[in-house]
Amino acid sequence: MSVETTRSTAPVLDMEGIYKSFGGVHALTNASFEVAAGEVHALLGENGAGKSTLVKIVAGAHQRDAGVIRWHGQPAEIRAFGDAERMGIRIIYQQLNILGHLTVAENLTLARERSRLTFVDGAEGRRRANAALATLGVTLDLDARAETLRSAEKQLIEVARALYGDVRLVIMDEPTSSLGEREVDRLFSIIGGLREKGIAIIYISHKLDEVFRIADRITVLRDGHTIGTVVAHETKSDDLIAMMVGRHLGHDIHKASHATDQLVLQVQSLSTDTGLKDISFALRQGEVLGIYGLLGSGRTELARALFGADPVREGTIRVNDQASRFGSPADAKRRGLGLVTEERAEASFAILTTRENLTAASSDLIAPRGWLRPRREGALASRIVEALRIRTPTIEEPLGRLSGGNQQKVALGRWLLRNVPILIMDDPTSGIDVGAKDELYHLIANMTADGTSVLMTSSELPELLALSDRIMVLHLGRVAGILQGTDLTEENVLRLAVTGRLAGPANGGDGATPARPSVDPVAITTA
Repeated sequence: MSVETTRSTAPVLDMEGIYKSFGGVHALTNASFEVAAGEVHALLGENGAGKSTLVKIVAGAHQRDAGVIRWHGQPAEIRAFGDAERMGIRIIYQQLNILGHLTVAENLTLARERSRLTFVDGAEGRRRANAALATLGVTLDLDARAETLRSAEKQLIEVARALYGDVRLVIMDEPTSSLGEREVDRLFSIIGGLREKGIAIIYISHKLDEVFRIADRITVLRDGHTIGTVVAHETKSDDLIAMMVGRHLGHDIHKASHATDQLVLQVQSLSTDTGLKDISFALRQGEVLGIYGLLGSGRTELARALFGADPVREGTIRVNDQASRFGSPADAKRRGLGLVTEERAEASFAILTTRENLTAASSDLIAPRGWLRPRREGALASRIVEALRIRTPTIEEPLGRLSGGNQQKVALGRWLLRNVPILIMDDPTSGIDVGAKDELYHLIANMTADGTSVLMTSSELPELLALSDRIMVLHLGRVAGILQGTDLTEENVLRLAVTGRLAGPANGGDGATPARPSVDPVAITTA
């Protein structure tokens, strides 16, 4: 959808000359920002630019060191979450605040429960939970434990919870990071409705296509400074990127193929209890095999099954032509597989150091025969930090203090340290900035040039088209097709993802009869 601004001239929120430091590190220096009623104002910048600090000040999570905040033109103090809540300010964080042991209904009404005497009114809670989901047009099992939900479903709970009640300003920090295309369309329709009601929206995203699609104005932060504010429809993406990183990036990410004829991974008729059905494909040495599908297609489920995190009910997996059955991630690691997960929290230890995170999968390298060798561990970690240009004061810095992009580099570096021949990357660029993406693209090219084979899922189709030698499209847990060469187009990938079939010229393109995509013979070769 496209939008036209309906904002008024008077800002709802006006922040001027904001400063904030943490232990001598300047997170914000003279930063300014404003958003008007009925406006979608995008806030952009690389990881570590100060975006999260700025919005946490608005939400009451941090207190500014200096500067002025005005709410509807009047000086305001937001000292705690409760102050922001009473003002009608809501925030949807990039890191999901979902409690896995609670039900969907309990998560939706958390901290907003109504009670009768000393008992929580369960019926009223369910009614409010249904009403919250109804704002998104979403149906979920209210009694399901949140830990059983997919990432996209957890993201929808966050959005629904934030939009329920008396809302004046909504801050959305990467709200589409786990959503499929249909869910994104639905969210943007809801944003359009909020704009018409005069609700102000601060929208943070690293997906520039989304920003241009939904935003009225765009403000860019860099190194804690406000670089400038532009009108979205008057601005080009290259100009925004230059504002964010201080330089123009060459975004020709099309890579030369390094794939050989040697098969390193062969999967035949794989089925799981998580919804995968009769999955068959093969992976060559030095190849990037992209995996694409909409919400519920089975992308993450496939990554987890291949890495031994979810059990395989039927089918065979062969690594270098040897039959393998992975009962656990440890089994997969021993056979030379690595996994960079979709959710960083699943593979990161925020309170542990960068060094400890980098070497977490390499106990055999740093502690041969059970004796830890700290000097060797430090040397190995330092080598990866230097190779990946991980921005951290020292290797002893807790991982949780690093920016999202640098945390993602650590997750990748863990497997580069082991020099794994097969690396599974589940949406690795989700939530990282354009500069970090650019570096990651070059890392993938270097890995494949050295013979590493990559299975990569992504929610950004242009990225996947540019990086992949072939793309396997999943639809409802099955392989809809494996595209390559001239058949590897955005239109064909989307048609397979949405309908599970390709329309051929012979049937008028109406999709009535499936047309087989061009499939490389090795795509389904098994021993």
